[in-house]
Amino acid sequence: MPTVFPFNADTADTREIAQWLEIALDSYIRDDMGRWAFRPLERYIGVRDDLVDDLCAIYDSLTAPAQGRWRGAIRDMLAIHGRDVSKRKTIRVLITFATLIRSHEVLDVLPGILSGSQDDDLLDLAVGAATSLASQTGASRRCLERIRTAPTFTSHYAGLILVALCHADPDNWLRHVKELGVPFRKLASRLSPDSTALRFYASNILDAISLSRITTATALNSLAAESSGDAGWLLREWLEGDHSLLRLRPTATGTRLVLRADDSISTELEGSLDAALLKAHGLQTLPKNHDRMGTRKGIPA
Repeated sequence: MPTVFPFNADTADTREIAQWLEIALDSYIRDDMGRWAFRPLERYIGVRDDLVDDLCAIYDSLTAPAQGRWRGAIRDMLAIHGRDVSKRKTIRVLITFATLIRSHEVLDVLPGILSGSQDDDLLDLAVGAATSLASQTGASRRCLERIRTAPTFTSHYAGLILVALCHADPDNWLRHVKELGVPFRKLASRLSPDSTALRFYASNILDAISLSRITTATALNSLAAESSGDAGWLLREWLEGDHSLLRLRPTATGTRLVLRADDSISTELEGSLDAALLKAHGLQTLPKNHDRMGTRKGIPA
């Protein structure tokens, strides 16, 4: 039987919650005690298909202040035990639990769990949690940047982290694309010719930043300048070919960037596109003269 001490899930402080959770999870995972490991909350355990779902039910039953203390306890446990090989199963449960309850508190400790780990499943889980919890906050950006710059970071995660960074910090999307250019090139080199992974990432980046943040020709020119380099893949997915995600449309006043799937969604580009770079990369050169409707014979709108 696990060590029993008076425990009230709603009034316990962060330290008491962490202590109770550690004993309960150890007893459940290591000693195979089943729901009795979670006394006095055993009535919640074994009701659903997965232990984490049962823990979420406990969390949902708590008051808002108590929920905050539980999130703090999970963060503290991950900080203390995150790199303890003997507690890997417990850590997986806690990371999944934190992700499901949207515990942004754990963003500060997730990079530390990844440091030096050789457990691919745990790495996948932690990176997945970081990307799932990404939002436009300083904590999200710091967590993702620490993961991106960690010695253990591999190109396998380049797409996930890039999309998450664009969600967390959309105004700096171009910087994120360039900084992850090298691992992205490595990722792309391993893909099969018929893979749609790059299109998936390009589409998700577009969803994260929206056309409203691609307002200058300078950004596209910058991607075009790297067309044969590490960041050129995004321009190819966005603008190359008849099935590109975006297209360029001449207007009476300049150029609009248009969502190919929906012509009603577009943005006017400020500045001039570098026609030489675009043409060299196989993109259509925009006409210098066009009529007031924004098209010229022979040039698709």
